[in-house]
Amino acid sequence: MTDIRAGAKVRAADYPPTVGASDSTAQNNITSTSYITGSPTVSVAFVAPTSGQVLVTVGMGARDDGGVNRAHLAPVVRLGNSGGTTVLAADVTTRGVGSVGEAKAFHYASRTSLLSGLTPGATYYAETRHKVSGGSSADIATRDIAVVPVPLGGGRAGSEILALDMPPAVQAIDTTQINNPGNTSYTSGTPEVGAEFIAPTSGRVLLIVGGGLGNGAGNRVFLSPQVWWWSGVDWVEVLAPGVPARGFAAHSSASGFHFGSRETLLEGLTPGAFYYAWVMHVMAGDGGAAVGDIACRQITVVPVS
Repeated sequence: MTDIRAGAKVRAADYPPTVGASDSTAQNNITSTSYITGSPTVSVAFVAPTSGQVLVTVGMGARDDGGVNRAHLAPVVRLGNSGGTTVLAADVTTRGVGSVGEAKAFHYASRTSLLSGLTPGATYYAETRHKVSGGSSADIATRDIAVVPVPLGGGRAGSEILALDMPPAVQAIDTTQINNPGNTSYTSGTPEVGAEFIAPTSGRVLLIVGGGLGNGAGNRVFLSPQVWWWSGVDWVEVLAPGVPARGFAAHSSASGFHFGSRETLLEGLTPGAFYYAWVMHVMAGDGGAAVGDIACRQITVVPVS
């Protein structure tokens, strides 16, 4: 990430515009098990900010079309234009969104992740691609994509930057599968999925937790963030895990893994202090015989103004 020194002037290139695109043309009876663009293509062009970091959000409404098939949608990012070098390939597990695989109604969800290492000032092209998990087919009612330059904090162009206005966004993702977790209290799992971050001047961060969860029509699995503050002597809990307020949960109708995320605002942090955020998981006692599985866990922390 390009360094922005304290006292430097905020430039227009530090905050290129957020872009987004959506389309509600039905993509019915999808049979491809490899990623396709669909018609029309849902895409945006964006300029990488000074930080070289952007948030990429993809969303959709989807349903199965008569079985247990799931629709998967993921972002693709290329340098320059649609024919440029691929910097992010489609992968529903790490960055995409997936439906729950049931035909009764459309399931709407999104997934937000952090893309780092972009060249500041360079133009990029991003589009959605989708596929079906297998079997016969699935339907998609709507597709959307948004790209938000990071950091989101700081001031207007021409104002002076304080060192703490723009600490870097951080992210941790792990695809180690956890099958049939039996814990009824929150645990971090193996390996731990977490990231250390510095609280910005505002004391506010966007906290994103997500991944892929499955359910066998029984007990659901919950993912939730937990945040710790380093006191200089020990780690002190400042945010306890809790799904209703901030977590991401398995769907009781899911026939396989479905993918998404949950974004919430965490406030009241001490500017300049060190914190650690990680993903915790727990099995809900829904009374079913089966237990949900975890395909992927993700935690993202983005400083905001």
